[in-house]
Amino acid sequence: MKGAIASVELFAWARPMAEKAEASGPRRLTLVVGTPARSPDNSGWTCRVALADLQRPVEVAAADSVGALSAALAQGEVWLDELRGEGIVFTRDRAGKEAYVAEVPVATIAPVTTTAPDQATDAE
Repeated sequence: MKGAIASVELFAWARPMAEKAEASGPRRLTLVVGTPARSPDNSGWTCRVALADLQRPVEVAAADSVGALSAALAQGEVWLDELRGEGIVFTRDRAGKEAYVAEVPVATIAPVTTTAPDQATDAE
């Protein structure tokens, strides 16, 4: 995907790892996240994400670039979770020795609501 800022190559195994020797081998997939960009109408930000060889690129939107990036990562996790639900196991290597686990869970990047200093109220 053009303009990608991050990607990870994964190997998807259709059978549980205990049976991998009998499997025909893994399918290579690449999760790709693009660079956040302003919406054409300046109403917010968008970010493209794709699970190459399986899901075509989609554009997710948010109010700011960090939100758009977070939404793109979340969409990638949704796709991977759907496949996990079908019994797919992911590894980082074709040999199936190193399991793929996201380094930073999407939940830890979720936006936090705070009150801006000029909106704070005095409790007195």
